[in-house]
Amino acid sequence: MNKIEIKKLITSQYPDYIITSITSLGSGYDSDAYLINNEYVFKFPKHELAARNLYKEAKVLLEIRDQLPIKVPAIIFTCEKENTMKFVGYEKIEGTEITPEIFNTLDEEVKERLAKELAAFFKSLHGIKLQTPIEGLEVDKKEKCRKEYEAVKEAAYPKLNEFVRNQIDTMYEKILNCEFTYTKSLVYTDFGASNVFFDIETNEICGIVDFGDIAIYDQDIDFICLLHTQEEGFNQNFVDKIIKYYGCKELDSILRKSDFLSFYSPFDYIWLGHTFNMDEHIDENINIIKNGIPDYEKNIEIEKNYINYI
Repeated sequence: MNKIEIKKLITSQYPDYIITSITSLGSGYDSDAYLINNEYVFKFPKHELAARNLYKEAKVLLEIRDQLPIKVPAIIFTCEKENTMKFVGYEKIEGTEITPEIFNTLDEEVKERLAKELAAFFKSLHGIKLQTPIEGLEVDKKEKCRKEYEAVKEAAYPKLNEFVRNQIDTMYEKILNCEFTYTKSLVYTDFGASNVFFDIETNEICGIVDFGDIAIYDQDIDFICLLHTQEEGFNQNFVDKIIKYYGCKELDSILRKSDFLSFYSPFDYIWLGHTFNMDEHIDENINIIKNGIPDYEKNIEIEKNYINYI
């Protein structure tokens, strides 16, 4: 969308809102973001799935923003249509996203405090019971797996030999026959240091942004994402502190799920590439498995780690 189209869409819903400036903040797989009048961040979804996810994000934030110990974006503007959003406008959260460079300048006392604050954030988030049902918010683990399997077959099978296709079929058959037991809760799903806005003058957290993957799902996913996004800024020691202050009693289970996610990651990326038409993701990860799935025997035949699918 260009700036004229953006202004026209917003003012069609909010005719009294005077727009004086529009600044691009970037574009991702799901949406384009703009800073309007230097005070509100607007997100415009780029496809139907993103529009549905933006709807869920907005509805959840409207309900939970006063139930969390850290500030989250306040929803000011919405343009809703049939369980989707054409756009959402949030109050701008000040500060700078945490980068490895910023994180590494912090002393241990500050890191200790931040770990406690983030642990408290997750504890509160996981404990929230939504009062209003939101369509599509709860994710069924087996249904998620089935969708990934179908995407892998469609995107990768024409480029794989029979041996590898049989390995994949067996892996998914075993996962789909599992009886999963896990704690369901409201989860952020894709948390990393870049989602934390930080005041480098006061060493205080200003807020947490980007709830686009909010869901009701396996509670462990938030800790696993922390373990898998350490290159964004949070090191292993800091992630361990968050988990400790959270009071997690199932650390071994989290680590097993994290290990299986590492094994499963080529299929995760093939699904991502298929969903968002990113051929480079598909081809790169087909190359990883084209001669056989790495560590297949250990994870599927010997140790049966597929029970740790997440």
